[in-house]
Amino acid sequence: MDGTRLLLAAALRRDRLSLALWVIGVAGLWAAVVGGVGAAFDEESRRGLVALLAAQPALLLLRGAPAGIGLGAVMFVSTFAYLAVMVGLMMTSFAVRHSRGDEDAGRAELVRGTAVGRWAPLAATLLAGAVELAVVCGATAAVSIALGLDATGSLLMAAALAGVGALALLVGLLAAQALPTSRAANGAAAIVVGAWFLVRGIGDALGEPSADLTRVEAAWPVWLSPIGWGAQAHPFADPPWSPDATPLLLLPAAALVLGALVVLLESRRELGGSLLPERGGRAAGGAILGTAPGGAPLGLTARLLFGAGLAWVLVAAAVGAIAGRLAPVVASALADNPGLSRIVSTLGAEGDDTEGVFLSALAAFIGLMASAAAMQAALRLRHEELAHGELVLAAAVRRTGWLASHLLVGAVAGLATLASFTAVAGASLSAAGDDRWGQLVAIAGAHVPLVAVYLAVGAAIVAFVPAAVAWLGWVLLVGLMLAGDFAPLFGEPWEWIEVLSPFHWIANPLAAEPDWTGSRWLAAIAAALLAAAALRFSRRDAVV
Repeated sequence: MDGTRLLLAAALRRDRLSLALWVIGVAGLWAAVVGGVGAAFDEESRRGLVALLAAQPALLLLRGAPAGIGLGAVMFVSTFAYLAVMVGLMMTSFAVRHSRGDEDAGRAELVRGTAVGRWAPLAATLLAGAVELAVVCGATAAVSIALGLDATGSLLMAAALAGVGALALLVGLLAAQALPTSRAANGAAAIVVGAWFLVRGIGDALGEPSADLTRVEAAWPVWLSPIGWGAQAHPFADPPWSPDATPLLLLPAAALVLGALVVLLESRRELGGSLLPERGGRAAGGAILGTAPGGAPLGLTARLLFGAGLAWVLVAAAVGAIAGRLAPVVASALADNPGLSRIVSTLGAEGDDTEGVFLSALAAFIGLMASAAAMQAALRLRHEELAHGELVLAAAVRRTGWLASHLLVGAVAGLATLASFTAVAGASLSAAGDDRWGQLVAIAGAHVPLVAVYLAVGAAIVAFVPAAVAWLGWVLLVGLMLAGDFAPLFGEPWEWIEVLSPFHWIANPLAAEPDWTGSRWLAAIAAALLAAAALRFSRRDAVV
């Protein structure tokens, strides 16, 4: 264990800026929801909001199952799943960065060449992760108590977030040991966290509401998700430390199992090795790796990004299969509950088609994924520029052609993600005798301008602020998604925040007369950003 203290200090110093951003993001979101929404919602308003959640499986999927109408309980169900995903992604990226990322960059080998113990790097990573997790969750609890929420409930919520984060940290370390590159490990760990959110959402969407519509008992799938375990503790609704809070005990139990697996793999793994070894390349490249007309290394770019794009497509297909199986079940459950049906009938045109609303909610999740796939391809250009820029540009490659190849592959990845969900969900519904191809195509098509915007955002970051490529795009993607999701709850003084989110301008194809004005504006903004990015990238130095 020699050197653990120094490695711990170095890790914390290295992450001081990102830790501050995560504290602002997680604790700030909770403070904004409790301070803004909580102040605007009286008991009657909260009762109406909870009844709306209970009546709409699509909202249960995205938000969670309510457990009372108290201020803390309503704010918790509105926010916890999102906070848990943010903490989970924070810890997976941290784990991969300080393990496989250091090995890829050669830093781990330099550290091992000094007087440090065999287990010091892993111990320092675990301790640093625990410190950062304690800071983020502690700040969230402090904000919660300062805003007047129950202290015990606030601490239980922080414990639930910390438990999810600890499991995500261990998942990240496992991915780093199992996969040969940091990019693959980051992607796999992030998919696991996303699956936790989705499985929890399915369990909540299939839940059974109480007669007074103030509580929903989640179905069994929620117990397959660590985020579901934290949500089932109901920290602001049930008596402190009641049997209903025992789901939190599953988090440390699972952490012990994963931790033992991490130690076991680390004890048998050589530095730089992985459980799944990297596949060796051919001695000579194929013709596809050549330069396309216009100086675009299209084949090379497609080969480099194929794995990441395929992962997004496969996940979208899995979600589509779930959607096709689940949508009829949700609609049937709603039809069997006359009380819920009456509430849904008051929601307008959208509420009349429960299956359509549910599919649209899942498609919004896929739209986020498709945007991430497109933006990831654009942002990847910066990594290639730093690692192999001189070699690539020494060939018959133009800078604008290099950028264009990444944009084209990114556009294909984003559209293929949408198409994969649409095709599998449509086929699954058709097999059950429910033809919704036109509706699914319209829902997917409504998200195409969103994909274009984030493809352009990735290109603009690479061209104008390449130093921020590691974090700025993801902040804009997740941050603006949350802004569009939560801003309507804040009332009139803060409604303008919603306008900043591209997600707000997506057309609703389920409406009687869809308004495509916002989609046209998104397309125009994307085109302008792409043009500006191409001009800047063609003129700036390769390394800035």
